[in-house]
Amino acid sequence: MKCLQMLIHHRRLIWNLILLDFKVRYAGSRLGLLWILVGPIMILGSYLFVFGSILRIQPMPGLSGFDYGLLVTCGLLPWIGFSEGIIGGTNSVLANRNLMRGQLFPMELIPVTAVCSGLVGQLLGIALLLLVLGVRGMWGANLLWLPGLVICQAMFTVGAVWILSCINILFRDLSQIVRLAMVLLMFISPIAYTAHMVPHGLDLAITLNPLSFVIEGYRDTVLFGRHPELPGMALFGSVALVLLNMGYHYFMRLKKLLPDLV
Repeated sequence: MKCLQMLIHHRRLIWNLILLDFKVRYAGSRLGLLWILVGPIMILGSYLFVFGSILRIQPMPGLSGFDYGLLVTCGLLPWIGFSEGIIGGTNSVLANRNLMRGQLFPMELIPVTAVCSGLVGQLLGIALLLLVLGVRGMWGANLLWLPGLVICQAMFTVGAVWILSCINILFRDLSQIVRLAMVLLMFISPIAYTAHMVPHGLDLAITLNPLSFVIEGYRDTVLFGRHPELPGMALFGSVALVLLNMGYHYFMRLKKLLPDLV
């Protein structure tokens, strides 16, 4: 596929753009790039403290408050990576419209950079979560599924933002609509609960939510020591690959027209 070949070919440029994005974002701060670690540490620490030490919630037998904190954190981290990628990627092309005049710059990498920047915080959070689980002796061979989950999530998000970033130039209110949609999508994603806890009749909304497969896949792999639900993840991976290809071709068709639209 041309889009995958393009991403592999420009992998060093994408990495440099990610570093540049973080350097610009934290320019002038005392901690600099260390701020990338602060967010995941605060998320993991606050959820474990609140649910494990204060509320002591036990949503199901055999699951302590601390375990529930781990469960929520494991669902929240991929959600943060996805939502930051979607929100940032939707507005990325419009925010960098000055680069459109340069015919040599591959503009299609701008949304990719926004998605990858969101994934950096997620991956650091997952690394911290794995550190906690390693102390508790909860590592297993099923962690080998983790890279596949990250790749599927990245492909799905990049494909979506290639489309959304172009539409956002034509319809400038889209970025605000996307922000509101992310709030709604957060509540119908199994972050603070599992898919098995959803009452009958409401489970259709969870089933149709593509993020449900991702979040449950992370939990199965990281927390529960089992492989993800293979049919669901195979379906999500196929959808992600199709969306990636569609988004790339849509973006490349509109790429020549974008400078005239901004």
